[in-house]
Amino acid sequence: MRVLVTGATGFLGGVVARELRAEGHEVRGLGRDVARGAALERAGVAFVPADLRAADWAGLLRGVDAVVHAAARATLWGRWADFEADNIRPSGELARACAAAGVRLVHVSTPSVYNATGQTQAVREDTPVGPRFDSLYARSKFEAEEAVRAALPDATILRPRGLYGVGDTSLVPRLAHALQSGRLPRLTRDEVWTELTQVRNAAHAVSLALTRPAPGVYNVTDGQPIPLWATVDRLADALGAPRPGRVVPARLLEGAASLLELGARWHPAQPEPPLTASGVRLLTRPMTLDLTRACERLGYAPVVAPDDGLAEVFAHIRGQR
Repeated sequence: MRVLVTGATGFLGGVVARELRAEGHEVRGLGRDVARGAALERAGVAFVPADLRAADWAGLLRGVDAVVHAAARATLWGRWADFEADNIRPSGELARACAAAGVRLVHVSTPSVYNATGQTQAVREDTPVGPRFDSLYARSKFEAEEAVRAALPDATILRPRGLYGVGDTSLVPRLAHALQSGRLPRLTRDEVWTELTQVRNAAHAVSLALTRPAPGVYNVTDGQPIPLWATVDRLADALGAPRPGRVVPARLLEGAASLLELGARWHPAQPEPPLTASGVRLLTRPMTLDLTRACERLGYAPVVAPDDGLAEVFAHIRGQR
């Protein structure tokens, strides 16, 4: 199969492109990072530099059987105009181009769309979402989903939660920075059970969606809850940093974060504050997802267990010290 992967110089897109190439597919990877593009070329992936804000989708889809849209502005902070330009508009344009060319589309979204629903346990894909979201990122990703569904109802939409693995540029690095700076307090005396997704599990779900196409939305995780704060302690140990000790009530810190956000919004440059309310909530609110639909319709089963995936990350961190 000839597959085009957007965001191929990013964390998930890069793993997806390499995994699909290893499975024997002919893969083209789009991205803006030329150095990472050269690394993709060495792995047998044809790199195409492209800015999705001005992409010639008709040209890029020529000779392609399927597209994996993994590119996104994936941050909890930013301007709405940027989220719209990077997440919503390109997703709709790509879906319309796929519909016109008869090309299969696997669109990568996020379970962050559930965060404001009040549902936290075994959350299903048919959970009503919106109109309120807990971040501009979540809102933009849901509106991107809507744009894809409107243009191409046969698209497969995946919602992997909390991507991690060696090469992660977001989840673990942010926690590591907070631990090393000594700024991360313990926000609850109780354990928080949540689910994450090892990046190879997400790539496996993408591969299944390409080879066993099934329209609709699918949750993706490692399939096993982990204790969040015990995992943070393990990360601190791997870094050689102190474990979070002092307890700060989550509600107090969330309120402080909201004030910081308000101040940042009023600043002409709108700089990212050192703390966001949605970031605090990620560390204090449990979340597990129902994987029944992915298991039954895609044949999904995690290929990496969370214990193994996290052990790999911690071993890598210790090896860099």
